[in-house]
Amino acid sequence: MKSIFYTLAVVMSLLPACKKDNAPSLPGLVPVTISTPGSEAGYLYIDGKYTGKTAPGTVNLSAGHHTMGVALKNSGTYLRKTLTAAANTAVAFTTADKPVPKTWKALWIGLYETRGNTATGDCSTHFSTADLDAGYHFFTWSLKEHFEKYAWGTMKWEVERKDITAPVTLTKGNSGYTVEPATIAALTPQIQPGVYDCVFVFWREKEGPCGFPGNYFGLARTNPIAEAMKTGYVTVKLDPGADITATINQYKTSDPGVWVHEWLHTVGENFYQEKGLNLPEKAGGFSVHAAELYHYTFPWMDWYRDFISGRVSNTGSSPAYLGIGPEALLGCTVRETAVNGCP
Repeated sequence: MKSIFYTLAVVMSLLPACKKDNAPSLPGLVPVTISTPGSEAGYLYIDGKYTGKTAPGTVNLSAGHHTMGVALKNSGTYLRKTLTAAANTAVAFTTADKPVPKTWKALWIGLYETRGNTATGDCSTHFSTADLDAGYHFFTWSLKEHFEKYAWGTMKWEVERKDITAPVTLTKGNSGYTVEPATIAALTPQIQPGVYDCVFVFWREKEGPCGFPGNYFGLARTNPIAEAMKTGYVTVKLDPGADITATINQYKTSDPGVWVHEWLHTVGENFYQEKGLNLPEKAGGFSVHAAELYHYTFPWMDWYRDFISGRVSNTGSSPAYLGIGPEALLGCTVRETAVNGCP
């Protein structure tokens, strides 16, 4: 796997917790003993990078300043401390070490009517308010179950909803029929750089004889800062069949990842790479489509989890793990980057 050059500021080796605390240090390193609340096992991160090790235990670090994080496996919580590593340093994590989640902001837009020109002429598809409610609940369910959970609670999504009642005209291109960002921006003046991290649009693919096929379920723009709106942009089109609730429940059971997959395209193809992170290599031009290269399988939920948490194993290559990680998610968001407002 190809890797991106970076300077590794920490060298470590974790010894099992059953060994005595005063583990022998390697040359130039100092032992640091780590404890967790209730001795709960957790994934260990040093300076924002997953180590492949677990805590509690003892780790050998280069002397000096570090950020240490532990993602507790059972409670799903990320704890973090800054420390100055010296000989025989002890780090005792408590629940008070849980950082305040970073706020990410979404605009969710439901389309009542989508209109386009087909082989049989102009036609429209329609969603009712109840249909849009079902789509919106599908989205917010995914935010909790996937986005926030896979980030170990380091991100919290605030969602604004806007349903567009006016007919929205579709564009026909190589991917089939699409709802273009410029079309939505013209109808939604509140979309401005620095306001949202991502805009999510939900529309109906087929109704009766009117249909707008395309070779996708969800679609995303992959370089948000390069877009005119400087915001992530995702669309999901759904053929609800006879019962939209049953259709969505079937997706939840068999293939639940459409929202998180498309959002990852907005931050996992260019955004975090430009911040110096090491993301999985691209397959077919997209990092998010590289799951099989790293031996993940359908429906890919473990892939999305490890991609977000920075734990994609890069076996035999450097760095050893790829992805975003909790520290990056606590950092600068898309909307902050768009207006150079990073803290």
